[in-house]
Amino acid sequence: MAVLSIATRSLTPMTTAQPMTKMAAAMADNLKTDAPRADEPDAAGQGRPAGQQLGAVDDMCSVPLEAIAVDAAGNAEPLVWQLPEEVAVAVQINTEPYTVMMATPANLTDFGIGFVLAEGIVERRSDILGVLVMPVENGFAVDIAIDEEALAEARMPRRSIEGRSGCGLCGVENIADVVRVTKPVPHTVRPSAAAILKAARELPRQQTMNRFNRTVHGAAWVTLDGEIMLVREDVGRHNALDKLIGAMADANIELTSGFVLMTSRCSFELVQKSATYGIGALVTVSAPTALALEIARKANLFVASPAGERVVILNS
Repeated sequence: MAVLSIATRSLTPMTTAQPMTKMAAAMADNLKTDAPRADEPDAAGQGRPAGQQLGAVDDMCSVPLEAIAVDAAGNAEPLVWQLPEEVAVAVQINTEPYTVMMATPANLTDFGIGFVLAEGIVERRSDILGVLVMPVENGFAVDIAIDEEALAEARMPRRSIEGRSGCGLCGVENIADVVRVTKPVPHTVRPSAAAILKAARELPRQQTMNRFNRTVHGAAWVTLDGEIMLVREDVGRHNALDKLIGAMADANIELTSGFVLMTSRCSFELVQKSATYGIGALVTVSAPTALALEIARKANLFVASPAGERVVILNS
């Protein structure tokens, strides 16, 4: 696996739910300790306030680049462009390596929780005993402690290589694990066109990171009256959804109270993740692929896309 070597800032580890000395010991040898120690992580336990590592700007997980803007007449003007960070995030389950994803280094505790729930590795937030996020030589490690009784090995798709930020399936070893059998969602949610259009207009303003670097995807939890309650961002659309699901699980959000809105196309892994967690409606800015729609129909998942001043409902 080719991973860009990036100097990291040492960080006080953050655990959630309970201390995990076994995980801390397993990672200790990989940590860089020669850099200055950062402030304590934020209260949400996300590893650090977004942006306080890897040389990022403020909390936007972005790196400035001097560039030149040229118009059609050939007039050139220097400017500073912000590039989003994309780093390797090693996912471990009970200290055992599971996969490496390329992701934006923010809200990584949410990412770990959401990943295991959206992948069907566990079914309940209560099965997750804790999450440890720590910087390592070339990125971050996210170690998720799961109750051994809840960890059904037969339901864990095996992964062996890194996952790119644009691919939620990279590293899956068996074809049978790519398109999982998805049970119907407990409750199909049917948001109104008015609520969808209201949220779609508001989401760009709520994407603070994307307003800064104009590159990352957003995933939002929206109430049935169109109010955006949570937003998570990442260079990878599936990572953004994992982070959102993790935040929703921690907030104990009732899944019949709203829907997910995303700034990406509706790929089939987004449908799988949403249905696996029990989300009843998924709205994306672009229409689904044929496979995504097929899975959504089997799962009774509402799928729609805004189209100007209307909403195209593809699976009601």
